[in-house]
Amino acid sequence: MRYEDLSFDDLGTKRQRPMYLSDFHNFRAGMNMRTYPHDPNTYINDVFLPTIDKWIRSHERVKYIGLDALPFHHCILGVTQTLDELHMRYGDRLVVWEGEYKYHRRLTNGNIRQITDYLELQAGDVFVVSMPSCITTNSIPDFNLLLDYCYGEQISVHIDGAWFGQCRDFELDVSHPAIKSVSVSLSKAFGMGSQRIGIRYCRYNKNGPIKIANDYGYQNVSDAWIGVHAMKYFGTDYWWKNFEEQYEKVCADFGLLESDSIHVAWGPDGEYYGIRTPLRMLIEGKYDIRGTDRGLNEIERNEE
Repeated sequence: MRYEDLSFDDLGTKRQRPMYLSDFHNFRAGMNMRTYPHDPNTYINDVFLPTIDKWIRSHERVKYIGLDALPFHHCILGVTQTLDELHMRYGDRLVVWEGEYKYHRRLTNGNIRQITDYLELQAGDVFVVSMPSCITTNSIPDFNLLLDYCYGEQISVHIDGAWFGQCRDFELDVSHPAIKSVSVSLSKAFGMGSQRIGIRYCRYNKNGPIKIANDYGYQNVSDAWIGVHAMKYFGTDYWWKNFEEQYEKVCADFGLLESDSIHVAWGPDGEYYGIRTPLRMLIEGKYDIRGTDRGLNEIERNEE
């Protein structure tokens, strides 16, 4: 099959897969085990956390400003570990924006509170929001007003930064006192969804599963090691530095509107299209069925 043979059937409409390239697999397959940490007990604090912190701060196309206001850093098993802890800690006090990451609905059998206007938030709520947003691929409307409102009502805000490594033209000042944590992983930046590794920035050093795991050294050193080498090898703003022209071509060829996330584009009525398959075909000539609806597994196909 050629790129020119692709049709709308080769786009993802039910679940939009993040981008992946053969370079990611080849890089990991070629890693030299002789470089594995000699002292895994100190690797997270001495190497991984400083490296990922520097990597995040060095991005130019997507930025978190004011990270020094969140001085406590913890290693996490992907952003989902932060979400797991928040759900465990706060239960039905958790609130998300309508259309947020489906994981919240999966954890709660669809019963999590969803809002469409920040004025629906109430004192005592805990608001979890993806920024960059998995809804808009950038920010959400009136976000600074939302933060001011939350601070006045003593509503804690936690930032899901899972899309940080794949977006462009985004900037957020996370020093706002309403924001209590920001979590970022390497999954979407370097196709490391199976490695589950990232960092959580916190304003306060609250006790919980993540802090305890970090305090006692129960961390994923192997994946942190892979992540450190990936960050050094692939660098920052990887997708937009290297493949912005190809992204624009796919959008133009399929009559789609560009988004600010490398793996999705908008249809004429604002609907989501996942463009992993045509973009990967254009970049490396490889047909990736996982980027299409035919590549979903049984659970994904049956999800409402």
